[in-house]
Amino acid sequence: EQATRGGEAEGFSIPAQREACRRKAASLGAVIVEEFVDRGESARSAKRPELQRMLSFIAENPTSYCIVHKVDRLARNRVDDVEINLALSQAGVTLVSCSENIDETPSGILLHGIMSSIAEFYSRNLASEVNKGLIEKAKRGGTPFRAPIGYRPVRLWEDGREVRSVEIDPERAPLVKRAFEMYATGEWTTRTLRAELTEKGLLSRPTPKRPARPVTISAFHDMLRNPYYVGIIEYRGVRYPGKHPAQVEKAVWDEVQRILEAQNFAGEKRRAHHHYPKGSIWCGCCGSRLIVCNAKSRSGAIYPYFVCIGRQRDPGSCNKRALNIERVER
Repeated sequence: EQATRGGEAEGFSIPAQREACRRKAASLGAVIVEEFVDRGESARSAKRPELQRMLSFIAENPTSYCIVHKVDRLARNRVDDVEINLALSQAGVTLVSCSENIDETPSGILLHGIMSSIAEFYSRNLASEVNKGLIEKAKRGGTPFRAPIGYRPVRLWEDGREVRSVEIDPERAPLVKRAFEMYATGEWTTRTLRAELTEKGLLSRPTPKRPARPVTISAFHDMLRNPYYVGIIEYRGVRYPGKHPAQVEKAVWDEVQRILEAQNFAGEKRRAHHHYPKGSIWCGCCGSRLIVCNAKSRSGAIYPYFVCIGRQRDPGSCNKRALNIERVER
């Protein structure tokens, strides 16, 4: 949000940092050869694309200085700070901060270490405070995460204060409710039901960077598992009564959970080769699931067998040979 604040392409912070770095370069008599900006990325991680591009750049191009606005713009934990500064040192690059007096003297190195520790403390402490606030929000029935499909965020004003809440998405909510009701009949698998509702128009909610798209099978399964649809907030393994409107009746949701548990235990899913005992029988040697395999003879005849999936994955793990389906039925 900071990267686009005020409707600006880079918000307000990045242009201010850029200007300070340019003034610092001018005071050093340095020529700026390249600029690296990770917009909207947290310095808590060193796996930022522009940071990695900078490290590659200095390894391949002779460079005198790496100018940053503050040390905490480069890294916010001591391990990353050490690794980044080691890469700079090996490339013969001097780190320069616009806001802190760090250099290669003993006192400058000490100050750098102190500032790095302060940055890590600030980051970790802020994360702790944020988590504390999110847990309290969940306890009060708020939604401390992105609202799932079928809901959409809304901003309200109460007594002059902005209140962020969620409301039912009129476009997707009917399809979500229908998904629960259809699955509760026991006549659908998650894959066939997802395909059916995708044709009816069930798509993910678009974001500024990503258009609406079909719901993935894993996201669809998570949707059917989510107690949010019966008015319950589940956050960090704890459930709280939510203030948001429920979309699914508790009895329907319970039946969906029962069917999901039964199918997960039996593993009875529609695949290329279907047979009614498949998913309910197991190998007596290694305990792996038995699956259907259709073998073709030289004459073209098809012979169905049950084979151990454990042996199929690792032939040395099991000695159970293929079993004729008729024998298994008997």
